[in-house]
Amino acid sequence: MMLFTFRRVLRRSLVILVAASLPAALSASHPTRTPSRAPVAATAADIRGLVTDTLGTPLPNATIIVAELNLVTTSNAQGRFVLRGLAPAEYHLNVTLIGFAPAHEVVRLAADADIVVRMVQTPLRLSSVVISGSPTGTESGQLTQAAVELSGRALQRALGSSVAATLAGEAGVTQRYNGPAASMPVIRGLTGDRILVLQDGERAGDLAASASDHGVSVDPLTAQRIEVVRGPASLRYGNNALGGVVNVVTNDIPTVVPSHLEVRALSQLESATPGGVAGVGVTSALGSRGALAARASTRSLGDLRTGGGSLLDGTDSKASSAMLGAGYVGERVTAGAALKWYDFEYGLPSEAGDPEAGVRLAGARLGASGRAALQLQSTWLPYLRAEFSAQDYSHDEIEPDGAIGTNFQLRTQTASVQGNTQFGRARGAIGVQGLFRQYAATGEEALTPAANSEGLGAFVYQELGLGASADDEHAAQLQLGARWDTYRVASKLGEPKFGPAQSNTVSSASGSVGLSLPFADGFSVSGSVARAFRAPTVEELYSNGIHAAAGSYDVGNAALGAEQSVGAELIVRAQRRALSAQVSAYVNRVDNFITPSIVGDTLVGGETWPLNRFAQADAQLTGAEAQVETRIGASLVASAMADVVRGEFTSGGVLPFLPPARIGAGLRWERRDRFLGGEFRHGFAQNRVTGGTVDVATDAYTVVNLSAGQQWLLGSVLHQLTLRADNIGDARYFEASSRIKRFAANPGRNISLVYSVMF
Repeated sequence: MMLFTFRRVLRRSLVILVAASLPAALSASHPTRTPSRAPVAATAADIRGLVTDTLGTPLPNATIIVAELNLVTTSNAQGRFVLRGLAPAEYHLNVTLIGFAPAHEVVRLAADADIVVRMVQTPLRLSSVVISGSPTGTESGQLTQAAVELSGRALQRALGSSVAATLAGEAGVTQRYNGPAASMPVIRGLTGDRILVLQDGERAGDLAASASDHGVSVDPLTAQRIEVVRGPASLRYGNNALGGVVNVVTNDIPTVVPSHLEVRALSQLESATPGGVAGVGVTSALGSRGALAARASTRSLGDLRTGGGSLLDGTDSKASSAMLGAGYVGERVTAGAALKWYDFEYGLPSEAGDPEAGVRLAGARLGASGRAALQLQSTWLPYLRAEFSAQDYSHDEIEPDGAIGTNFQLRTQTASVQGNTQFGRARGAIGVQGLFRQYAATGEEALTPAANSEGLGAFVYQELGLGASADDEHAAQLQLGARWDTYRVASKLGEPKFGPAQSNTVSSASGSVGLSLPFADGFSVSGSVARAFRAPTVEELYSNGIHAAAGSYDVGNAALGAEQSVGAELIVRAQRRALSAQVSAYVNRVDNFITPSIVGDTLVGGETWPLNRFAQADAQLTGAEAQVETRIGASLVASAMADVVRGEFTSGGVLPFLPPARIGAGLRWERRDRFLGGEFRHGFAQNRVTGGTVDVATDAYTVVNLSAGQQWLLGSVLHQLTLRADNIGDARYFEASSRIKRFAANPGRNISLVYSVMF
């Protein structure tokens, strides 16, 4: 009843919000944006900006982000940009451009302002703002969790066939590998339902977390940048963020009326999975107050060639996506919406002689999302934002004879209202969120009954500067947050093997406290302690059937409780002209960790399967990670990375499918218009496994990657070309986090060509 009431109140709140805002919006004569730090004044103002290098040469295609208001725009061919109709307040502008260090400008706006942003050339990869890490858009250097964003040239150097493959080279991040199309990120040893994958801050709404043969339905080609927050993130996102968050930022809903036509096109060819991908995105002004965005992409890849020249037959894939979005900018209200479509088909790797060989997955995801923001005449709550999303996902698992073995359907709706707050020096956010899912699996091989999930949460988050004055940006900062969630999973009456309808409800408090302390110019140390939770899934609660992807017969446990995590982390960061570094160490204690437990064998249809009954036990993960770049001379960059995680049950025994310790190093010659480099990655042997026929030990491996790139400007059009040779030695190695590592090796030598155009 409480969840139903919450949904009704939330819907009414959104209607009231829009209805109250429309008269002011329709009467507005200038687009307006809302501050997050000051009371609203009656007169709006514009920020007119010019982006140049240190010699005064205008820089086109720079990205300008006002994180606290979620505004994003780009500079035109003359290096200029405009942010219109902003209320008088203090604004933090973050500016990024390939080949330059990120720039940060503070504008205290009282009337129309003209600013010049001067950017310094550097070959280093320097972190910019990570919106996913804080509801206030805190700069990455002040976050008390390890976070990273991948964009521009660094994104092109890493771009893979999936989001997980694109991120697999980042410290602390690997992939759960089930072939090139079915993969998911692994963050600090956790994956599946413990990792939250977002697109523009909204849940992806697919079934990638539920089984290892299901892939993430977001194409990395569409990303303008990808953000990763490592460690517990339940404070902002609630359930499913126990291990971290990956946010693929596409900016599908325009937040600023662009001053020029923005076009971004990108294509990629590769040899390990012969084929390619191409996509284009456009954003254009629609009158003086509106903007329209559209994009489309298509992907077609052949069977994977693994190290040593072997083929994984039947692993070809294809996918297509499209989006149409629109935004409106009024005097006191801004609003926007987007429609998204993604369809896919791919084959699953199979072991020689496997009767399941030739199984394919084919499905689609259709989604709609929207947001509205209202400027309030309040000193403590100046800005209010409401967001919603609704997604309809389905896929079929198709047998070799063409019959549909199982059909999966998942409908997901989210709704949230968040307000930015200002109490003296403390700034932050408060909000409420709702999550609603309707899941069904039909067919002879259905593993679970149909089930509905409903959750609601409320949070408060505050940042307090500890400097001598409120204007001291480099002082210590205290970050505090608290959250309450309730989450319910209810199965439906269906096939007799699943028994009667049942329900499982968990309620949990989350919280965090962190301190960021600059101790020298460009250096800081941060520490945090966070409590998070995860509710058990329908698979863990109510399964009763063969789970072919896991190679077991799974039986759920309706008595499972929520996982409760308490994590502590210490981070040292450096960001200077000649050095960029992030080194962290962490410990994460997870009580009631849900794990598969093989208790014997069972005979099904004349075939013997390992019998898995889900169980709970307390566990602990400890680890460290480091990523460093340093400049040698004007154009040479040396880099290094390392990560290690160990996971154990406190009663004895190791956590399954943990990645091995890794080290890597690279050398890159880079200027603004070109680069040439190479790197190696070494993964140590992983012998800390549970054993059996699934979680088997993996050998050590070393891969060497080479890359080169060139960019050039023709008029106002920026062209970029990147050539990569991954795993140049064609090493044959296996992903320790893979559920099919006993037979499915990782990609072999891969020649990749990425070409993009932007203006």
